[in-house]
Amino acid sequence: MYKPTDSPCFNCYKLFQIIFKLLKYMFFAGSSLALISSCSHSNQVSLNAGTANYSHYPDGGGLVVSAAFAPDGRLWRVVPEKHLVYVDVSSDLGKTFSPPVPLNTESQSIKVSGENRPGIVVDRSGHIYVIYAAESTQPVAIFYSVSKDNGQSFSAPMPLSDKAADANTFQGRFGVDRAGKVHVFWHDERNRTDWRQSGNAIYYTTIDGGNGVSASAQKLSDTLCDCCRIATAFDKDNQAVLFTRFIYPVGIRDHGMLRTQSNGKEPLTWRVTFDDWVIEGCPEHGPAISISDDSRYHIAWFTQGKVRQGLFYGYSDDEGQHFSKPIAFGELKNLPSHPDILAQGKHIILTWTEFDGKKTQLFVMHSNDGGKIWSQPKPIAQFSADADFPLLLSNKQGVFVSWNSKLEGYRLIPLN
Repeated sequence: MYKPTDSPCFNCYKLFQIIFKLLKYMFFAGSSLALISSCSHSNQVSLNAGTANYSHYPDGGGLVVSAAFAPDGRLWRVVPEKHLVYVDVSSDLGKTFSPPVPLNTESQSIKVSGENRPGIVVDRSGHIYVIYAAESTQPVAIFYSVSKDNGQSFSAPMPLSDKAADANTFQGRFGVDRAGKVHVFWHDERNRTDWRQSGNAIYYTTIDGGNGVSASAQKLSDTLCDCCRIATAFDKDNQAVLFTRFIYPVGIRDHGMLRTQSNGKEPLTWRVTFDDWVIEGCPEHGPAISISDDSRYHIAWFTQGKVRQGLFYGYSDDEGQHFSKPIAFGELKNLPSHPDILAQGKHIILTWTEFDGKKTQLFVMHSNDGGKIWSQPKPIAQFSADADFPLLLSNKQGVFVSWNSKLEGYRLIPLN
């Protein structure tokens, strides 16, 4: 067992609070800035009391929120504040929300960032699942909670990992397979022995609404880039497909794909992007994946490598073994960042943000032929202060961007 202070993530959020603004500019300017710390697990940034949709929150709400549609069309949202995590629901597509219901009755030090964000999903039975990161016996651990009564109450939050008392766990990501089973994937430090070497393991488990964690944590891979979130999808065979940043020889931080196999076979892993980004630190810039009904894989990612820089899109028709020539999108001088992607048949949607030095703009572009030809990028919203990452959601009524900002508040923006 190692001590919390042995972890490279211990208190590194303090360093990132100092260098974040500098980092934001220098990465895109081609800087070779080297980071000593691996990742940040910041305390939640509170919004101003009275901000839209957050006036009924004790601390005024938080910047990093996540949302998900339930089968009945309602929008459920998880809002972490500094010490408590809340869930609320909207029946009018995000215009108004119900009074918040707390998950944790005892105060915790909540740890969030755009990459290490809370998660929420609703299964076909109406069970509501939430994950979030907080300080525990380790500097950071993922907790989960479930509601079986339509969000009126939630189970007492429990650590997700069976080794949460011994090793940091963070960057949790939900995945719901084609049978409706809820999976959780996360970064786990239990296998690290040499803290001078970067790279975490990916673990996962399943959660059942009635019984909680229903399977022992299983390891999927090593050498995961410490602080870039995992993108998840499920293929036609209902196997999990993960797209994430790995650490390859000589410190290259490019993206790879991982696919689980049936009958307990070892998962398959292979490299997907060849941008040759060598950096002594973590970009905190995870990718996105979506698999369309015709089994075409669609991916989007950020890089600052020797080969290419900026945001890129590609597709694959052979289950991720080979991808199309990367297509650049976003205006490089305006710091394009944090893309998300959604495939609905031949209709593919990309969203991302750009910052021109004064304001953050939200962009989208569409393809109606499976990713071969794209519309011109279109700005659909702008915020004047700090903003969260944009996330694509869909239900029977259409496709939406879920986005939050410090001053303007939460918005669910329709794209139809």
